[in-house]
Amino acid sequence: MQDKSDRSIALDAPADEAGRISRDACPLCASSKRSPFRTVTRLGSNHEIVKCAGCGFVYAATARYDTADHGEISTLYWRFRSRHHQIRRLIHQHLKPGSRIVEIGCGRGELGYIMKDDPYTYVGYEPADGLSKFGQDHGVNIVHDFFKGETAGAADAIVIDNVLEHVLDPQGLLSDAVATLRDGGLAIVIVPNRDDLRQIVPSWRDARHWIPPDHINYFAMSDVRRMFASCKLDVKPFAFHALTMADYRYFPRAMLEIANISLLGHNVYAIKRQAFQKEGASAQ
Repeated sequence: MQDKSDRSIALDAPADEAGRISRDACPLCASSKRSPFRTVTRLGSNHEIVKCAGCGFVYAATARYDTADHGEISTLYWRFRSRHHQIRRLIHQHLKPGSRIVEIGCGRGELGYIMKDDPYTYVGYEPADGLSKFGQDHGVNIVHDFFKGETAGAADAIVIDNVLEHVLDPQGLLSDAVATLRDGGLAIVIVPNRDDLRQIVPSWRDARHWIPPDHINYFAMSDVRRMFASCKLDVKPFAFHALTMADYRYFPRAMLEIANISLLGHNVYAIKRQAFQKEGASAQ
């Protein structure tokens, strides 16, 4: 398991006058060896995307320091998705009333909004100005700041929904978040799939998939499993665990996930167990 000091070499390169930073090492394994993967022309600029020669992770060679979307609050509106309800179901299945839910990069706070009347304590962290203000104005408990594990307090669930593709150090953020989980705590992560089947449609691909400088990390399922393993967690797909009969249109996807076939985004979770319990069990 790499430590944070190893990963820091990916973040310490100088930035230019436009606030961009060169990512000279892989943000997952810290290897500096890489090869060109593809060049994306977007927003009038060329963006180089590379593939790590050490672990195979695909990432943008440069990034902005500030990847938050500071939207104008007057143009914002709720964007509820099926995944928000699926996350809520997982929380209800695994956690007792009174549990503390922490969402990192919560955006507008859709999950917090639909959980307002649930018997849990919810807190979201969102650095983007407009997004956090929008949620706060609608009664969602949002801290307008970056998540910091050393000050966030203990959690019974951490939710990272479509965030890791935006950040300079995805492994570091996941590790810091998992470190705050109590024993039996729930880690829920959703990231886009580098191999998403929908990218065969050019309009979808160009608007939602290969979109640097917004997305700077591109995850295969092997990357997700390796990230969770570095936190000593066994990852599981949502599959049928988060579905009801009303979600029948997601059943084919769930069946593929059970067969370890991932064609769309990666929706995964894990339960944190204390290390001494695993060691004790293996010794018996």
